[in-house]
Amino acid sequence: MSVSPKNKSRWFVILVAIFIFSPLKANATKDPVIRVLIAHGDKARFRADGDKYILVKGISSSNEKRIKSIDLIYSDSKVKYSINDKTNSWFELPKSFNLIIRNNDKRGIWFKDRRYAGELRVSLIDQKLQIINYLKLEKYLQSVVGSEMPKEFPLAALQAQAIAARTYALKILGKKKLFDVHSTEASQVYLGLEAETPKITKAVRSTNSLALFYQNKLIDAVFHSSSGGRTENSGQVWRYQLPYLRSVVDYDQKSTKYRWSNQFSSEELYKRFPNSGGIKSIQITKKSNSGRVLKIRLHGPNGIEHISGKSLRKILQLPSTKFEAHLKFNQDNKSKEVTSYNDRKKINFDNNPLQDISYQILPVIPEDYFLEVKGYGAGHGVGMSQWGAKAMAERGSSYRMILKHYYTGIQIKSY
Repeated sequence: MSVSPKNKSRWFVILVAIFIFSPLKANATKDPVIRVLIAHGDKARFRADGDKYILVKGISSSNEKRIKSIDLIYSDSKVKYSINDKTNSWFELPKSFNLIIRNNDKRGIWFKDRRYAGELRVSLIDQKLQIINYLKLEKYLQSVVGSEMPKEFPLAALQAQAIAARTYALKILGKKKLFDVHSTEASQVYLGLEAETPKITKAVRSTNSLALFYQNKLIDAVFHSSSGGRTENSGQVWRYQLPYLRSVVDYDQKSTKYRWSNQFSSEELYKRFPNSGGIKSIQITKKSNSGRVLKIRLHGPNGIEHISGKSLRKILQLPSTKFEAHLKFNQDNKSKEVTSYNDRKKINFDNNPLQDISYQILPVIPEDYFLEVKGYGAGHGVGMSQWGAKAMAERGSSYRMILKHYYTGIQIKSY
């Protein structure tokens, strides 16, 4: 059927009207802003890179002041600032100040020995200068991936890290009043622009908007460096057992922390365990199915102390809780293990018939004994193993295969 020139014009007008007035569906997910706490102290210095300028709002009546640098110091309940390295001229800020520092330079803003994208906001919280970095989530991830995982890892491993890190951030976004995440291992390590590389940028951009879900809800996408052969059930480390954080076989045998060993002298043990007066005997009384220490009994000059594997890891700063611990001493240039033994005795309790009991008698231990701890892996062991992801990627696994191995029953889709 032919259409007349008149009807063609009419259809053209209709199509244009539909295009103009119909709402357009977004092709890309909106990139939210994340707030990263990067410092909390008494002094701060911000400066531009090279001959550029930074723009500071909040130090004058004008909207923004164009300067090279600004120094801040908190002392005697006052916050003072100096600009452009004029350290002989200091000005006081009001108690409720809020500085916003930004620039238009891709090289970012210098703070201490790192450069940051986005905005840096400074306020006085709990008698400290609190510095929070405001930036887009995807830009934040370009630093986090390079801060959390070695930059030379295969692309598929970096992509898996990007999706896990994005999911982790989205899960806690907006939950806190002042900031969303720390820049340390308390959340995710974030080292500013210095951690970015073209390969990491590719890993983040190629997975744009992808996150991890379980039954259509964002998961707690926790990860760690190396599990020592098998990851851990979340319920063995934290309060709840989540269905997607289950123990699976790991492929981290080439990890730099797959095997490790630490030694602690008797003097160090005395300082680290003041309640028990040091350690004369150590017994691991409970382990998880993956071999991580859950409970320990310590014997010392002052008595017996029961602690968790996590507590011992924290006190001794061990890489993980997957370890064995033995007291040893040096004899004839060789290391020998201190052994304890059980001796059965018959003891009369208040004129009752004699009863059999077993109790531990500790042998005489030389003063120069030491505690040897040998273990596997690094981190809590739950969720994705970064070194395991590397090994899987090297064997040809995609980021989807990696993520579905370490997070049981999850979906990978746009948020």
